[in-house]
Amino acid sequence: MSDWKSAFLRNRVIPPHSQTARQAPGSSQGLQLLFKQIDGLHLKQSESSPSLQYQLRVTLFDSGHQHFFGRTWKSGSHSVSGVQGQSGRVLFNEVAYFHTSLCLSSVVAVVELVTLSTRADSSQDALGSGFGLLQLFTGRADTGISQGEGRLTLFSGTPRALFHPMLKDPLQLNAVLSVMEGCQLLYSIQPHPALTPIMHLLPPNILVSGHDSVPGVLSSADTGTDVLRKPRLLKSFSCVLEGLRVALFPSVEVFESDLLQLLNRDCQNTSSLVGVAEDYVIT
Repeated sequence: MSDWKSAFLRNRVIPPHSQTARQAPGSSQGLQLLFKQIDGLHLKQSESSPSLQYQLRVTLFDSGHQHFFGRTWKSGSHSVSGVQGQSGRVLFNEVAYFHTSLCLSSVVAVVELVTLSTRADSSQDALGSGFGLLQLFTGRADTGISQGEGRLTLFSGTPRALFHPMLKDPLQLNAVLSVMEGCQLLYSIQPHPALTPIMHLLPPNILVSGHDSVPGVLSSADTGTDVLRKPRLLKSFSCVLEGLRVALFPSVEVFESDLLQLLNRDCQNTSSLVGVAEDYVIT
């Protein structure tokens, strides 16, 4: 994969639904999501391999318009503790940060549990094991963020089920989808006003980890340090650009020249074919 394509895929962002964006009640607010652990994960025989890893993937979802937006956040890969035939536990203890002005009760976080297995060519195969809807906002003006600890029940299947017409109301999940019995995600949601000074550096609705590199935010020499827990801005300075010129290849002149050559070549080929056809008719 080329560097440009890789950079595009890493930074691809889906905008929120236009009607939801117009309903934004006010300024952007910072949030901190702590994903602690998965409890009650039933281990099947096919899932008892020591090389099997688990990962959380989180994407913002507008339940009112059945619309995913932002960019999917991925945790690290973690192994499960437990034995076959019994319930297992996966410890994550990972934090994700983001800020948004869409503090609406219809905006939720879809948390998917993914199983990662290693193929023969050393690449990874990802298989969805279940998902849940994390309520981020209460919809009330006094307490907008659903802060505190909680346990999220997971459903069997894939988040693509949320596009089904019967699931426009998230409250209908229990009636339509099957619950992963005993399997829950222990999480915590907290407001994170420390993001306010760096909101101009971090696009809205983008979940990032504390060890991710954010341009303009002072990084740490220790790669395991959570720099977004108390982010610090890099020292700013002013600069002036003069005579800036951007050259995109191919230029208009080169494009027109190549186009004329191709057209002339087509005309010559067409003339040759007509001449051959006329000679064939005469004979």
